[in-house]
Amino acid sequence: MKKLILNYLSPLLFFLFIGCIDPVEPEFEFKEGLVFIEGIAATVEGGSFVIINVSVNEFGIDKTAFESEAKVSFFNSITGETVQLQELEGAYVPSKDFKVNVGEQWELDVTLVNGKQYRSQPETVIHPVEVEDIKATYKSELRFNDGTESFEPGHAISVSFLDPVDEENYYYWTFKSFEKLRICKTCFDGIYRDNICGPTTITVPDYFDYLCDTDCWKIRFPESISIFDDKFSNGKRTTDLVVAEIPLYTKENMVLEIQQFSLTPAAYNYYKVLKDIVDNNSGFNAPPPAALIGNLYNPNNSDDFVFGRFTTAATSSIQIFIERGDIVENEIENQRSLSVEPTFMSPYPPPATTESPCEEGRFRTAIRPEAWIN
Repeated sequence: MKKLILNYLSPLLFFLFIGCIDPVEPEFEFKEGLVFIEGIAATVEGGSFVIINVSVNEFGIDKTAFESEAKVSFFNSITGETVQLQELEGAYVPSKDFKVNVGEQWELDVTLVNGKQYRSQPETVIHPVEVEDIKATYKSELRFNDGTESFEPGHAISVSFLDPVDEENYYYWTFKSFEKLRICKTCFDGIYRDNICGPTTITVPDYFDYLCDTDCWKIRFPESISIFDDKFSNGKRTTDLVVAEIPLYTKENMVLEIQQFSLTPAAYNYYKVLKDIVDNNSGFNAPPPAALIGNLYNPNNSDDFVFGRFTTAATSSIQIFIERGDIVENEIENQRSLSVEPTFMSPYPPPATTESPCEEGRFRTAIRPEAWIN
């Protein structure tokens, strides 16, 4: 089950109790059809999303798969406003200009293709704590990769902020990284015409690359969970706290945007459980803890347990530009040789094509990051 939960976490990692109701200690049989829902409504534009996964068994392997074609919406408990979310590249997202505001109260409503409905208890948006500073420190041995049994280089990202006095505060950090893309489309065993890759009767190489016809950035999300509470630092300034590790996937310069979420105690406890699982603090054969049953429920069937949580996240964000061209260590991702169509006396059907558009999405954008430096 731990592996199944890790599979559930992996798409989030861009990434507890039902209101005042006492949580039930359910007994789980790990099987197909378990539902995992993770939703965040943030106070910054572009920060809100919902991811829905369902457990499946493929060729004897337990895993989770994205649940498409669901009906997903945010509901304002006070005003009655409903915001519909659209499916986009493994997630459900509202319009790009959507954001929640401090003091508002929101709920999540999900209806799967099979008709099952899930709702959340209302979540109130609390006040954010502002990030004052951000730093990137390069390390030739940033982290150890168990798969390759070697250290990987990269940047440790730290933040500084002033914790409010006389109140409990709980923090969660996530990020987006932006790297310049050179290739916007690759066609295998075919050529790019009329916005699609298609076959041709003429023999072609294994692939053709098509360069971005405008500035374009690849977006990455985190692979781990970073949380913090102010139990021992209440009202103090926290300086250079490491909240993210960015491996050297490529040597392209990068903009990193850190988002600092202010959480309720219940939301913090939920993410702490997930972090413990990811950090291998739970036994491999241990059942999922009851805290994974978050604030979501099936209004039509109280025995239908759903994993996950809907959280309203008061958000402070900050960006930093990181130059990586002078790094001597090897980048982690293997780089293929560039292969482009010939433009002179081409044997392929006209017009000769070497470029493709930057298709806007969760993992790619043509919108220049604010901190980008040419």
